[in-house]
Amino acid sequence: MNAKKERELLVVGLERLLRKESKIVEEYRALAEMLESVPVSLLLDWVVIEEEAHHTILSNIIHSLKQTVQKGSETGADSLETERETMLCWVKRLKLKEQTVVADCRSLKSQARWENGGVVDAFLDALIMDSEKHQRFLLAVEKAIENLMMSRPQ
Repeated sequence: MNAKKERELLVVGLERLLRKESKIVEEYRALAEMLESVPVSLLLDWVVIEEEAHHTILSNIIHSLKQTVQKGSETGADSLETERETMLCWVKRLKLKEQTVVADCRSLKSQARWENGGVVDAFLDALIMDSEKHQRFLLAVEKAIENLMMSRPQ
């Protein structure tokens, strides 16, 4: 199977995932409304916001993949004006900040051990997971910057 066909199949799969995500967000929204007066509903509100963000990002990825299939593979490196070292410095700084957030959340978790502290504890766990996810994204950004700069015409 050629790369174009593989990309087209990926788009079809991502579109199917997008439809599923849309249905899931509606169910989260309905449950959050049922629990509106209970503090734990804030966690469900957060899930709804994240699911909506997933929907937007997934839509953008699908759109980008469809354009790439139509145009062929382009890196966009010619439009890149900021220098490699500056971008990599930003990535490094953001990784350190995310590590600090994780450390701060772990410290706060030890203080959230009182009765009914479960919502705060769950929230802090989610922040830790998000920061770890952001660090993973930053690794991908770092690799992309390095690849763009290597493929850029001198």
